[in-house]
Amino acid sequence: MTQRIRWIALLGVFILAAMPGFAADDVTLEGKFVWERDDGSEGGDLKATLSPTGDGEWNVSFEFEWENGPHVYSGTCSGSLDGELAGEITGDGDRKPKFTFTGAFEDGKFNGTHKRVGRDGKLKATGTLTLGSP
Repeated sequence: MTQRIRWIALLGVFILAAMPGFAADDVTLEGKFVWERDDGSEGGDLKATLSPTGDGEWNVSFEFEWENGPHVYSGTCSGSLDGELAGEITGDGDRKPKFTFTGAFEDGKFNGTHKRVGRDGKLKATGTLTLGSP
């Protein structure tokens, strides 16, 4: 009887693995960011890729061009792709700046803000981001 239960359980795993849509796909969003600086705001194109890691949780990467070339900042986020979403990311390069972002989806478009985490742990508003389907 124990062997029969093992076979049934194994068969169940195979059936679930073969179901279409069982494994969630990455979500790609494209749009713009604005960096609010004391000497004037600057911005550019932004691409975000969200890779599901659990229910309402993703690894996220932001790709963009800034001053000295291409950058990829990565981290995690949680929430909903049709509601509020927030996360923490770390920059590339030697300094590895840390940022938070928060916002919400409305009519398929994400509107949010980003803040830099200072050395003292305090957040400083740094700008906005707008993302939608490519």
